[in-house]
Amino acid sequence: MSRASSFFSCVLLAIVFVCQLTLAQEGEQQPSTILSVYHQKDGQYIKRGEIVGLPGYPEYIPTNNEIVEFKSNKDVYYQIKLKDERTGNILLQSVRMCQMVASNWSDEFVLNLDENNQFYYFSYYAGSDYCQQDIQYPIVTKPFTTSIKVKTPIPGPKPLIGNFASQKKAQQSKSKKPTAKVNDEIPDEKEIEEKSFFQKYWYLILGGAFMLMTMGGAPEEAGARR
Repeated sequence: MSRASSFFSCVLLAIVFVCQLTLAQEGEQQPSTILSVYHQKDGQYIKRGEIVGLPGYPEYIPTNNEIVEFKSNKDVYYQIKLKDERTGNILLQSVRMCQMVASNWSDEFVLNLDENNQFYYFSYYAGSDYCQQDIQYPIVTKPFTTSIKVKTPIPGPKPLIGNFASQKKAQQSKSKKPTAKVNDEIPDEKEIEEKSFFQKYWYLILGGAFMLMTMGGAPEEAGARR
């Protein structure tokens, strides 16, 4: 055997091992649920089959007691009992006997699972809604044509956590453009432009210069007269 074929065989064996390990872990996490199906005859419940394969692909498997005979016209309803072998819970449902006769003993189980994929409730329906009023007794059942549907919960939308009022106000404040304000008031002294020393006291400086010029010329005229 070449090295390439040996390497390919090792990789293939590793993949098979990982798949088997994954399936084994899934089987340990979600054990299979068995539902025992009983029908009532003369006040007693007789096991007619089992529903196996939950929560994956359920399947109905009949027993030898699937065929029974209803002799009395007191059996107006065909009554079903479902027992969850995992929890021991028992649930009852019934349909009219005339509907079962009209459907030629075809029925439907609707199995409801919770958020953990565990069975908790079921609904039962005859295969036909037609009901003949005067059905003839005794009535003997036939091998059932049973269909199974599974319903799982649909998660609703998760609520957002937070203060929506403050978030909304913040979004509105961000989206709003700043409005222009009219400022026609007298500004503060700090905002007034400071004048220079010459701009403030120009008249005093000019007056002083004029006085110096005047005082400087008077002594010269007195000296000239002497």
